[in-house]
Amino acid sequence: MLSDTLEKVQHLFRPNFEKVYIVSFEDCPMIPELEATPLLKCGKWYVSTGKEWICHSDLELSAFEWEFLQSLDVEIRETIHFEVNYLPFQ
Repeated sequence: MLSDTLEKVQHLFRPNFEKVYIVSFEDCPMIPELEATPLLKCGKWYVSTGKEWICHSDLELSAFEWEFLQSLDVEIRETIHFEVNYLPFQ
């Protein structure tokens, strides 16, 4: 019941928000540099420094993850985590 109400409220507000993917390097031994990789083509990057990056992409999450991980070294791929969130339009 509560989850249905929450889903309806989120549905009402989503048109005013942009879906973004958060890429976490918290467990990663090294953080890549965005400019030095083909990661730029994954989407519009709002934050691309530090241990948490934020990107808007027209790709679905699974496709975004695949594109992102393909450009990184195999040994760090399993240490990177992805989540979906929403940012308000400005």
